[in-house]
Amino acid sequence: MFEIQRMGCSCRHDAGFVFDLPQGFDAYLMLYVKSPAVFRIGGTVQTVEPGTFILYDRNVPLHYTAAGSDYVNDWMIFDCTEPLSAEIAVRFNTLISIGDQIDLPQYFMLLADCFYRGGNAQTATLLIRAMLSEVFEMQSSDPAGIPHYRELLDLRRQIYAQPQRNWTLKTMAGMLNISMPYLHALYKKAFGVTCMGDVIQSRMECAQQLLSTPAMTVEEIAFACGYSSGVHFSRQFKKQIGLSPQQWRRRGKTAG
Repeated sequence: MFEIQRMGCSCRHDAGFVFDLPQGFDAYLMLYVKSPAVFRIGGTVQTVEPGTFILYDRNVPLHYTAAGSDYVNDWMIFDCTEPLSAEIAVRFNTLISIGDQIDLPQYFMLLADCFYRGGNAQTATLLIRAMLSEVFEMQSSDPAGIPHYRELLDLRRQIYAQPQRNWTLKTMAGMLNISMPYLHALYKKAFGVTCMGDVIQSRMECAQQLLSTPAMTVEEIAFACGYSSGVHFSRQFKKQIGLSPQQWRRRGKTAG
């Protein structure tokens, strides 16, 4: 049987937010982060994107902060009459990128309604068990037969959604808590292209869209696509597309 002790939904703190509890809680802590955040786990510091989940074990040091903007999360402190690992094949103290694969906010809302309205403990138990089962079954599920496949999918979505971000192999490997050579091999096996190849492709697609309108200069487009140098952008654009940005833009005007 699960027992909720405290919880909150969409709790917001300012950009200076720091949560530091070296002794942890004498219970389990579940977080679903809805904003960029920085976690320190076992001496490793990692920045995470919105849509990240973590389940802390009892008495584990807790340290997480905002990452340059307001910090928002759903959270729950709960206990279980039996060891939690006996109920579900959990992975404690591990950051898991959920994205939009599971509607965790809906789970938290249902649990909050149950908790604050004094609902049946059995209902809360069923909801918690269902939520945790779905999260950790997602982690073990591997449709492509490739380790970290769903995390790789989420990384790829982020690459194409944020081409302007300063993507590096080190950053991406850190997001999955794996080594850079291992990420390179897994990503290529999963998608037939390297992760840095996808970064370049996402930037080229973004650049072509922006070049289709006269509102921005080539230099401005370079920065909007994640390049610190207009020269570097133009060189890479011509290498990938076969035309310079100016030539591509002129061709578009002629075609129109």
